[in-house]
Amino acid sequence: MAEGADRIEILQWFVKTLSDQLSQVFATMAGESPLIEAESLPAAPTDADALVWEVVLNVAPAGPIWLQSPRAGWHGLGNRFLVAAGLDDSDDQLIQDTFKEAMNQAFSGLAREMTGRVGKEVNAATGKLSAASLPAKAVWHKLDIIFDDNQSQPISFGFLDELIDVLSPKALTSSSKAAAAADNASDGGPQNSAVAVQQDNRTMDLLLDVELPISVSFGRAHVPLKEVMKLTTGSIVELNRTISEPVDIIVNNCVIARGEVVVVEGNFGVRINEVISRQERLRTLY
Repeated sequence: MAEGADRIEILQWFVKTLSDQLSQVFATMAGESPLIEAESLPAAPTDADALVWEVVLNVAPAGPIWLQSPRAGWHGLGNRFLVAAGLDDSDDQLIQDTFKEAMNQAFSGLAREMTGRVGKEVNAATGKLSAASLPAKAVWHKLDIIFDDNQSQPISFGFLDELIDVLSPKALTSSSKAAAAADNASDGGPQNSAVAVQQDNRTMDLLLDVELPISVSFGRAHVPLKEVMKLTTGSIVELNRTISEPVDIIVNNCVIARGEVVVVEGNFGVRINEVISRQERLRTLY
């Protein structure tokens, strides 16, 4: 079990990462960048009118992450997204669905960051409403989301200690060693290693003819829905990359390299300047 400095570092990383993802969602969906203040809670929140979601991660035995929000929280935040999109008079169900979609995006971003940390793909299932009581032994934090107009909306989240253990440096080291030991055990000595190499070669030969889609990304932009609806012929969308920066080369939705645009016999091409590491590739999944 993670203890001491490791536990503090993991909790700080987790809270900051989720806060950053929430900020990105607000910037994308509402065109705002709120201040998010976090505090630890001694126990699960007990708001009688609160809604509770369970977000399941594929990192057993960590269990789900619980997201709890009182009506003032989910209603205020969901309505804020809709007003930014030009919908000023929405019913509770639409507001709740909008809030839930925003939270799903934030937790998907959190899963991507966890992928980069643990070195294997982490997925977050779509959150579902939960009628179960909140676990007493979970680690809880409250996030106050504060906007420029001084309005503040709270949400809380909790998770089991097992999730902290999954993210601990010791667990990552043990996982790497276990994977290496499993590989060595499966070899079973020189003869079996030779057979395994031959099998791998045959498998690779079969894969060499598989065609993969390659695309080039000049940049990305986060635009509020109300701005997207205003786009017409001749509109210009500013991307998050200058003309001097390299473009991303994407294979099967994963950035594998970066380079510069060139012209080859009248067609566009890309000269590869950098092949990125495997760990960075996991962070750049599209």
